[in-house]
Amino acid sequence: MIGPHPPDRSLTREITPSSNIAFTWLLHLRWGAVIAQALLVLAVYFLFISDLPFTFLLLIFGFEIISNIFFSHLSRTGTAIADKLFALVMCLDIVLMTVLLHLTGGPMNPFTFLYLVHIALGSLIMKQNWSRILALFTVVNYAALFFLPVYEATGTPVCHIPSSSSILADDPLRLHLQGMWFAFAITVFFVVFFMGKIQQALEKNQETLTALEKERIRGERLASLATLSAGAAHEFSTPLSTIAVAAGEMLHYLKKNNLPGEFLEDTLLIRDQVKRCKDILYQMAADAGEHRGEAMELSTLRELFDYALSHFSEQERQQLVIDLQAPEFLLYIPKRTFGRIIRGIIQNGLDATSDGSPIKIVGRVEAEYLRIKISDTGCGMDEDQRSKACEPFYTSKEPGKGLGLGLYLAKSVVERFDGSLDIDSTPGAGTTVTLTFLLERIKG
Repeated sequence: MIGPHPPDRSLTREITPSSNIAFTWLLHLRWGAVIAQALLVLAVYFLFISDLPFTFLLLIFGFEIISNIFFSHLSRTGTAIADKLFALVMCLDIVLMTVLLHLTGGPMNPFTFLYLVHIALGSLIMKQNWSRILALFTVVNYAALFFLPVYEATGTPVCHIPSSSSILADDPLRLHLQGMWFAFAITVFFVVFFMGKIQQALEKNQETLTALEKERIRGERLASLATLSAGAAHEFSTPLSTIAVAAGEMLHYLKKNNLPGEFLEDTLLIRDQVKRCKDILYQMAADAGEHRGEAMELSTLRELFDYALSHFSEQERQQLVIDLQAPEFLLYIPKRTFGRIIRGIIQNGLDATSDGSPIKIVGRVEAEYLRIKISDTGCGMDEDQRSKACEPFYTSKEPGKGLGLGLYLAKSVVERFDGSLDIDSTPGAGTTVTLTFLLERIKG
């Protein structure tokens, strides 16, 4: 089924809980800015300039109020906000504040420090590149106050504000205002730089917390699987033991009475299958997180693969092309657990190549790692299947041919030994699974 296209992550930014809080505070800031700017206009009107372009000022306030209502709606509905749109609105806020400052005193207006509020909040909410652009844009707007044409009031001022020409003519005042702009630029640089560093540290900390939470969930799933395996082993042990005893008695009776050989073969098959079931139950517990119950033992790389391949038929073994760089390299590992996960990945490759194509198995001992690559030329996996391949109970096989636990348990075991499991797959071209082990953890 083809669903709607996912949003373009390059154009949208999901509002996470932390950024949603910051976005809410931005809305508070903008509402506060509307109130503060209204008070500023009233103060300038009564104390300095008795005639202001109220029509233009009302248009500015109207835009700010409408945009605030729009963003409040987006915040309540949890809609993703495009970075470009967000930056555009912040820049428009700076432009509108610059116009208000120009109409109410220009660089002489003491409220120019309000620029810093936008800078600080922009550094917290926006990505670093956008926050730097906003900072530069703000510094340029502040500087523009010195060059914009002077607004001439037609009313009677209560208190005289020097015009730009008088500022430029008065050296001490000019140097003071220019010094304020220079100090503002330096302050903006430090705010953006350190806020960016703090934001990076917070994001890294959040990633660590997310990874720990995923690890905790994984641990809980493994504990559940271990409990399930232990319960299954307990429930099946009695009937399997009964079958084994009955098969032994049948075998003894058949040999004693020299009955036909086909009955003897069937009885031997039953006994072997019972033994295999017991081994599978043991491995279920080992793979589900109980490898500590299995004794660590010394084993060469060749012995590990001999054990892993011992459960395959002769026909299946003929499909396997094995290349071990150091077959006598000594390992100290839970051999049965490692053999089980290698066998499971090979079985996946055999299942995927129904035409009998070869399965390539490569073992390489490097400076710090042991790498085992298992490659097939089967149907392969698309990106969605590959991303879900290591999730528990996910399988692309037909019903009844797998529980979807093999790769999940394999990855869990490998990571306990500071290793990794990587999957490289292309639809129609095959799959390569790479097991990487840190030699410090497994070297004999």
